[in-house]
Amino acid sequence: MALPRTFANDRLRVTVEDTRDSLVVKFQGKSTLRNPKEFVMPLLQQIYAEARAAAKRVVMDFRELAFMSSSTLTPVIKLLEQARMGEEQITVAYRKSLRWQDVAFSALGIFETGDRRIEIRGMD
Repeated sequence: MALPRTFANDRLRVTVEDTRDSLVVKFQGKSTLRNPKEFVMPLLQQIYAEARAAAKRVVMDFRELAFMSSSTLTPVIKLLEQARMGEEQITVAYRKSLRWQDVAFSALGIFETGDRRIEIRGMD
């Protein structure tokens, strides 16, 4: 297990922690980027490839994110679509008590799989 890695762009910070069985991707701050796909998508693709090679679950944790433009959700959706066609495991965690997070992330429930490979979890 490596030390946590941190990536930042404008007011968005993403920390990646490598645990025994997963790569935990924590989103913090605010995602107000004009084109978040340029920062978020390559980062998520890199993490997804690392997790696949190590047979680990990707856990995307948005609970500490204060604000996110709707365009930030696009790379997350693309990653979930890709995972649904493969064998990789992904969990999206969000703060259910924050209305904007509940509205944005609960809609991703359409990607959940019966075998729990893909999970969308509202937590507090």
